[in-house]
Amino acid sequence: MKKTWCVLLLVVLFASALLPLTAQAAGKDLIIDDMVKISEQGLSDLNAYAREIGSAYQMDVAFFLVSNSYSSGQSLREHVGERYLNTQGLGPDGFALAHDIEGRLWSLVSFGKAEQLMTDELEDWLWDAYDEGETYYDGVRAYLERANSLLANQTAGNEPNPPGGVDKPAVNVDRSFFAPRGDNYVLDETGTLTDAQIDDLNEKAAELSEKRKCGVYIWIVDLVPEANARTVDDLEAYVDVFYEKYDLGYGDKKNGIVLLLEIGDIPGERDYLFYTYGPCKSVFSNDTRERILDDEIVPLFKSAFSNGNFYKVADVFLDQVDSEFATDFIVTLVFKLIAVIFVPMLIALIVCSSWKRKMKTAKLASHADNYIPAGGFNLTGKSDTFLYRTTTRTRIERSSSSSGGGSSSSSSGRSSGGKA
Repeated sequence: MKKTWCVLLLVVLFASALLPLTAQAAGKDLIIDDMVKISEQGLSDLNAYAREIGSAYQMDVAFFLVSNSYSSGQSLREHVGERYLNTQGLGPDGFALAHDIEGRLWSLVSFGKAEQLMTDELEDWLWDAYDEGETYYDGVRAYLERANSLLANQTAGNEPNPPGGVDKPAVNVDRSFFAPRGDNYVLDETGTLTDAQIDDLNEKAAELSEKRKCGVYIWIVDLVPEANARTVDDLEAYVDVFYEKYDLGYGDKKNGIVLLLEIGDIPGERDYLFYTYGPCKSVFSNDTRERILDDEIVPLFKSAFSNGNFYKVADVFLDQVDSEFATDFIVTLVFKLIAVIFVPMLIALIVCSSWKRKMKTAKLASHADNYIPAGGFNLTGKSDTFLYRTTTRTRIERSSSSSGGGSSSSSSGRSSGGKA
């Protein structure tokens, strides 16, 4: 009897210990919709399914639909980690897929045991399931189903690899293909452009590169490796390796531009990137690149998947680059003229005007009252001061003499004299 009570007590204690954990697990919000794209009922259903998966495999499967309003100094991956561990209090084992709709980014972050399970291929496989959904609810549901399948295979001891998905071998290009001052500025790994189109684009790009002292390159690929295409930063790093590998750019500063077009038939958006390197970054700011892409390149790029005219995409890109360089030259010239001519003239005008105003302090008075004090004029003393001396001389006439010789005075008063 005593032994029976001890067993019952252990069972009660064990159940009591599990109860808080079960309650905590039941209360977890694994599906977060900051953008209000999924109905409340839909969120409730998805959360219930996600909790069911977590309970079955002791691993959280989360999804965050976020805006790009998180900290500017924080990446999407860092934001997911903070939401998963701190805000939502999930873990310690699990993974979360996040989609930043406005920023057009996605990231899958794994924690604990899931870090050993997850690979780049599996992350892409899970993302593709979500991305193929017609609605946000359908996408999240497909992601959860695929995650459930993944964890079931892993629990059964099967290799957790996605079906299919064989990567194509990378195309190796001889370094001399992009020899400095050479004729090759267009690399088409897909065979989409004809030889005549490539020759035409190469000639145009070579002329533009020499005129603007900036290498302008066009790189058309089938598929960017998924590990390099998850975010814009990943894609930029991928193009940067390409740029360094083939020693692209003009001059010692490697001044250059690359337009990357990914045209493979894959789920989701095809990738494109306008990459700048060296001094040309001052001409093509982020806003300038986005304007050229959004206004000119992207519409043509999307249309090319139906009409096959990828040549026009590349040709218009070269025209836009040349036009932007010309605009920058004119703007720079105007600012230089302003700095060299108009600014000094303006400074001289301001200085001369200031001096002129200082010389006009005296005013012409209309009468003498302005020079007399208000209380009147009070003379306290006087003195005579002679500035000149006047001497008056009076001529004294001599007395007359009867002797001969001498002088005589005429009635005219003039004198004349002489000796006999």
